[in-house]
Amino acid sequence: MPATPVTKTFPVTGRLELLARVGRGSITVTAADDVADATVTIAPRDASSIADRSVIEMRGSTLAVLTPRQGGVFDLPILNRGLDRSAADITITVPSGTDVKLSAHTADITLVGRMGSTSLAFGSSTASVQHIDGDLQVRFGSGTVTAGQVSGKVVSRSGSGAVHIDEVGGALTAGCGSGALEIGSVRGTVHARSGSGTATLGAVYADVDLASGSGAMTIGLPAGVTARLDLLSGSGDVATHLPVEGSPAGARTPITVRARTGSGPVRIVPAA
Repeated sequence: MPATPVTKTFPVTGRLELLARVGRGSITVTAADDVADATVTIAPRDASSIADRSVIEMRGSTLAVLTPRQGGVFDLPILNRGLDRSAADITITVPSGTDVKLSAHTADITLVGRMGSTSLAFGSSTASVQHIDGDLQVRFGSGTVTAGQVSGKVVSRSGSGAVHIDEVGGALTAGCGSGALEIGSVRGTVHARSGSGTATLGAVYADVDLASGSGAMTIGLPAGVTARLDLLSGSGDVATHLPVEGSPAGARTPITVRARTGSGPVRIVPAA
């Protein structure tokens, strides 16, 4: 039988930062307007004492929610026989614009509402983010990151996994061993590297530099944006579905689009 959930509430008088660490289970952070109190609930999935062993406290302007550290040889599935040991579902409510620094072992991460600058780190999991009013930094071993709008820059590092973001207002820097990078639109520069992975940029407005050992690349150019193209594939088609001219008359200062892959197609297409 699951242990009794623990709930704590803290009055909020100014800008808040959330520092959270969770092992297994899930964590959902909801940011809302006109929130007078920050609320934290830890609901264990089993009879463990994880809630009692967790730190839930306000440290100045920082709300700390820290469950016991995970990882190490005794957390391997072969040793714990797949038991959902010390897993908990954590729900947190904070004011809109709260900065977030969150780390997880395998817990699923959900951020609802408008957060401030956010840093996410996890081993193997999924992260869903609605709106970041600031910068977003993600580091993970494997899994998926899905985000709606990020007003600032994005930095992503992963071993293997997928990153899907609808809108990036600043620059994008990404690196992975393998996986997929899918961005609806990015206003700043793009610099991405992967061992084997695909990259799809729906609309770009600044310089792009993509390189992969193997993987397909698709880059969308919006109307009115001209680009100098430097495209190469070791074994794959290189194609542009836009007019190509030596020196387009009356064009704005062009951006530079560089895309290189060992194998796989490279395509320049009209932005959707």
